[in-house]
Amino acid sequence: MRRRIRVAITVLATTLTLTAAGCTSSGQNGPLQAGESTLTKVLTSKKISIGVFADAPPYSVLNSSGQYEGFDIDKATALAESLGAEIEYVSTTNASRIPMLETQKVDVIIAALTNLDERAQVIALTRPYASEGQLVVVPADSDIRTYDDLDGRAVAATRGSVPATILETQFPQARASLFEAVADSIQALRSNKVDALMESTAVVADIRRSQGDAVRVLDAPALSPSLVSFGAKMGDQLWLNYLNNFIMNYNISKSANDSYNRWLGVDVPDLIK
Repeated sequence: MRRRIRVAITVLATTLTLTAAGCTSSGQNGPLQAGESTLTKVLTSKKISIGVFADAPPYSVLNSSGQYEGFDIDKATALAESLGAEIEYVSTTNASRIPMLETQKVDVIIAALTNLDERAQVIALTRPYASEGQLVVVPADSDIRTYDDLDGRAVAATRGSVPATILETQFPQARASLFEAVADSIQALRSNKVDALMESTAVVADIRRSQGDAVRVLDAPALSPSLVSFGAKMGDQLWLNYLNNFIMNYNISKSANDSYNRWLGVDVPDLIK
């Protein structure tokens, strides 16, 4: 009987030791511990890594002073402030956004991520923080007037983007010229290496501002109207809940409206409030 009691006490003590060890956190500044939420990591470390574009105005650019600025950067700054965290920006491209989340190289992606169904199968997408469509830009003297005129023409788009998908599925007769960065697509249009460029309404607005009368936008309805979200690693509901709550509050704020007007020239659409 006494032996049984001693065994039971030993087992209980071992269990309590293991439980205590499991409750002790470590490596808060490193990769997530098993079962740990990104929210907990960010709140503890006071640091947040955010994937953003370096060359996609007006969403985000790395300027000549080595500072990031743009529509998405306003969101990133506000998010970090809400968490009391210091930002580490990580430059991303259209094609690298999802892999960065899957490999935990960033805590969140804020880089004009259209919330497509196929993306929602591999990463978590928040409620939208912006809305957009896709437009086609051509040189001012181009004979391209309608979408039908794109048949047989070279059309620039960025790899892994919505325009790249549109070209493949809706314009199979066009010759898609895919580039790694938006800036490369714009340069290809400037240097007449392509006949047209397809990009989001926000990017096209910036192209029109910078290129002036040298380009024009096809007078046609925007293609694939869509919503734009933050991206997070799949399976972290606590983090996703926080991001959704942040966006909900931010989109009805004066800061959001100021940002929309500064970078996109309009008020926050009612659709995303």
